[in-house]
Amino acid sequence: MTEPWSRGARVSFALAALLYLVTALFTLRNVLPDPTVRLPFNSGIDASSRQMGHFDQSMVVSVITRNADVLLTEPSNLLGEGQCYPFPRSFTLGEHMFGEGFQMVLPWLLTGDPILAYNLLLVLTLWLPGIAMYLLAHHFTRHPGASFAAGLLFQLSPVRIIDGGHPFLHAEFWLPLLLLLLHRLFTTDRRWLSAAGIGLLLALEALETIYVLLACSIVAGIYGLHLAIRYRARLPRILLPLGTGLAFALSVAWLVLGPYFETRETWDVLSGRPTVLIPLATYGPGTPYFIGVVAAVLVAIALADRVRRRRDVSGEDPRVPIFIAGVAVVWASISEIPIPGTGAAIPGLMALLSRVVPGLDAVRGLFAVTIGLWACVSLLAGYGVLSLVERMRAPMMVGAVAVLSLLILTERFAHPVSLWSFGTPLDLAAWDARPAEDDIALIRSETEGRVLDVPMAPPSNAFARMALSRNLLLQSWSPRPSSSCYNSFDTPMASQVFQLSDALPNASAAEALAALGFSTVLSHSDSWWPPHLVRWNARMKNDPGIRQVMPLRAESTGLAAYRLKPQAAVHDDLSRLSGRALGPPAKLEPAEDGALIIPFVFHNPGPETFRHPPPLTPSDALAQWHRDGHAVGEAEQVRVLWPIALGPNSIMRVDARSRTPREPGTYHVTLTAASDPSRVVATRDVVVP
Repeated sequence: MTEPWSRGARVSFALAALLYLVTALFTLRNVLPDPTVRLPFNSGIDASSRQMGHFDQSMVVSVITRNADVLLTEPSNLLGEGQCYPFPRSFTLGEHMFGEGFQMVLPWLLTGDPILAYNLLLVLTLWLPGIAMYLLAHHFTRHPGASFAAGLLFQLSPVRIIDGGHPFLHAEFWLPLLLLLLHRLFTTDRRWLSAAGIGLLLALEALETIYVLLACSIVAGIYGLHLAIRYRARLPRILLPLGTGLAFALSVAWLVLGPYFETRETWDVLSGRPTVLIPLATYGPGTPYFIGVVAAVLVAIALADRVRRRRDVSGEDPRVPIFIAGVAVVWASISEIPIPGTGAAIPGLMALLSRVVPGLDAVRGLFAVTIGLWACVSLLAGYGVLSLVERMRAPMMVGAVAVLSLLILTERFAHPVSLWSFGTPLDLAAWDARPAEDDIALIRSETEGRVLDVPMAPPSNAFARMALSRNLLLQSWSPRPSSSCYNSFDTPMASQVFQLSDALPNASAAEALAALGFSTVLSHSDSWWPPHLVRWNARMKNDPGIRQVMPLRAESTGLAAYRLKPQAAVHDDLSRLSGRALGPPAKLEPAEDGALIIPFVFHNPGPETFRHPPPLTPSDALAQWHRDGHAVGEAEQVRVLWPIALGPNSIMRVDARSRTPREPGTYHVTLTAASDPSRVVATRDVVVP
């Protein structure tokens, strides 16, 4: 065997890295002719899923570009404002993608083009897995051919190839290096250096997504436990450096993930969604989760070879714990393991944990931890290659590895074979995502501060909200906080922001939006219903009051940019608002969770603009129900987001959720702040059907 990092080993590694780069470029070959226009997507999905994929990818490009731009211009705001403004820390409503932001800093700095920078990021995320796995496999096998095949398998895991729209879901490429450093921590004297690397790599995984962090924690945790048991005599010397590294990683993880818990607690979101797991049969041939025939054969050879003998490196052969880690990942991703002949089943690991671990019920796609399987499969497959070629002479060995590599590539990219193995062609098609050039020019030159996009999608229109991802993509050319919101969870502020947006062009609504911090209003002509756009333009032309508060700055093919210039003074005294009952009794309709939504109406009668005092969060309130002039039961504690902003002489609907069941009939409901129960803030007559 070639000694690691001899001259020959360095040459082999450089050649492997070059071939991995070529493979990454080949995978993205349909994007390469015009990488500033095209984005990749899975060619095997149907038309409706394709549209959803384009929406998703547009949002992802926007978020990653925003993260890269903030890291270059204002790093302290990384956890701050983004989409869904003015909702605080809106990244907690979905995936944060901070890791991708760090990786895209250089492409964004060099290009200033979000689509080109994103495609360069995809090349990187397809290239790094091969390099990382090569290093791990070479450490244990000491064989360049086996290491290359292992890296190729890890690079070309099916889900990584076909999902060009969610690179953060396949960012487990740090895992091989994490396993390598764990081994060195226990088997070398470089304890502090190895522990520092472990802490850094775990921190990098925390910057990706909870799915990646969970997957890597399962594999690294099992392998680390194995090492701790095997080398328990060395634990006293290892615990301090390892604890220091883990403390750093946990600090970063809490910095990133802690706000999710705060959002969940403050806003009563990030919960109540069913956890999606997959059946065990999904790992069989015909799905993207199948490891492939070539990998399956190589893993079987590796395990059979392990039964026959050990292949120790620094006293360690990792095949058994790595195999156990792979089984654990599968168990974590499935709903249950059927027990043949009994009708009973063993629940999946995540199905069990999601019942007891706080916050896991907010993570919808827990099956995505399956990405951790590929590190285990690839390393074991490298051992399989080693068993096949170790006794061959160099020319024959090179030929054998080339044939195995060709078989791997054939299984991925030859359609009949990939269809049989993975149930879908693994080709990435491309779609033209670039907006009109004059729209891009306007975004770059005429937008400033926080941006309100109109028309805003009604909170009840899910498809219209998804289409807002196009606004986010367009604004990637000049990243800034935006009202457009495309996330896993809806912002609880959506109703109020929509009311203000829908009132435009109106001077009072413009005053309120300016008080919220918006500086620019962008009108997207292709998103309007034509009669509404005609009405908008006529109002802007004929109303000097709105032109004074919201003058037109520039126009392009699809955009009109307005600058908000508030004229009214601003106050934050809730007591100056009126919340008296207006109109006929409101008929209440139960929400999905059975709660009754009470629509209170607030009026700002004065000439000044009201702005919700900081912090912009819901407040405790008391709702008292009355019937026939008498109170019904005790006052119910509710959480209410008071009006976030109200312009002069305008009204806003504010909803309160009552969870106490009520008999059918007509009621009078009063609302008081919990801090001052003696003063009625708002009233409403309602009908419970």
